[in-house]
Amino acid sequence: MTSRHFDIAIIGSGIAGGALAVALKDSGFSVLLLDRRAGPLDTARGDHIQPAMQPVLSRWGVLDRLMEAGAEQRAGTRWFDAEGTHIVTVPVPQRGDCAGAFLFLNHEKIGDILLATAEEAGVVNITGLSDWSLTRVTENWRVDWQADNQSASATCTLLVAADGTASTVRSRLKIGLDRHRYQYPIAVLYGRQQGVSHERTLDVYLAEERMVSLIPRTGGATKVGFPVSSEDISFWKTGSEEALLRRLAEWCPGIEFESLAFGAIYPPVSQQSEPYRGEGALVLVGEARHAMHPARSMGMNTCVRVADQLAASLGGLGSGFSEVEVLPSLSEFETRFEQELIPRLSENHAAGLQMDTITGGGFVALKKQLQLAAGDERVLDGMALKAAGLMV
Repeated sequence: MTSRHFDIAIIGSGIAGGALAVALKDSGFSVLLLDRRAGPLDTARGDHIQPAMQPVLSRWGVLDRLMEAGAEQRAGTRWFDAEGTHIVTVPVPQRGDCAGAFLFLNHEKIGDILLATAEEAGVVNITGLSDWSLTRVTENWRVDWQADNQSASATCTLLVAADGTASTVRSRLKIGLDRHRYQYPIAVLYGRQQGVSHERTLDVYLAEERMVSLIPRTGGATKVGFPVSSEDISFWKTGSEEALLRRLAEWCPGIEFESLAFGAIYPPVSQQSEPYRGEGALVLVGEARHAMHPARSMGMNTCVRVADQLAASLGGLGSGFSEVEVLPSLSEFETRFEQELIPRLSENHAAGLQMDTITGGGFVALKKQLQLAAGDERVLDGMALKAAGLMV
């Protein structure tokens, strides 16, 4: 590996890095993936694929592999009030430009399939880095690393930072960042509901105190997510199953679980980095560029969208492109990012602020909006398009 040159090196092989590697697999570019991680991806991260993103994954040759791995379909999103009364169901649009349902599959399986697809196409994937460094050389980047007690290095023309919320690349290059830390962390529980319908839906309860989401998992399981105070974290981590079930029953009337266990606590954050404006060809993607609140399950889908758009911007180049040749493509990509994705990120942040409370008071204003949507087909169609990942 020492001294080998790649057209593109991607730092970070999570969903964003893996998606970009797959999006580029037929481009003819030589691609290197590097990651400190040696184990599977985090199991509690996003695992639902929007209808609008499924044609993209099909074009990449990934969709069938997700289905073979056990991906399941779900219908739209149902909203309930604090008494457990159904308010509205936001359906999935039935259109030719998107799938007719959401897909869900465990996050780590999605990541594994992306990486396996990329590797089969010739992408070089190296994980378990114990240390790495980045330097500029003539019209290129040089990456040096250690893995398995061995040192190696490579150069690349285009460097892509896909190394997460606390991006080392962003930090080392002193790229500006606008960050909002939400007040309340999100607790994640895993369980199995009684009487789950064959047609799964994502169910959101506007409990008196907080918003509680019941998110389908494969095999009939359910992931439960909700904001908690720091004082309440110990209860969710150490409380008995009976205590957890009793508390959840207060928030979601009529819902019964066969089993329920604590999963994790996540401090959600919304952040956007500035585009790289220094010397050399470099671009940030995924959470290195834009971290999102999990309120609307947009994070993973946005990574897929961004990967597809970046690959399209690079599509006019051939293998062996120079730094001078790739810079206009990156400028085109950043322009499109500003036009299409910044509004989506702002919408997600607004949803995150709406969820960031443990004194919601029944969410009176939101409940009224949902009741109005239930009686207005045009408004409901707009909500359905947004949830599916389509432009309104």
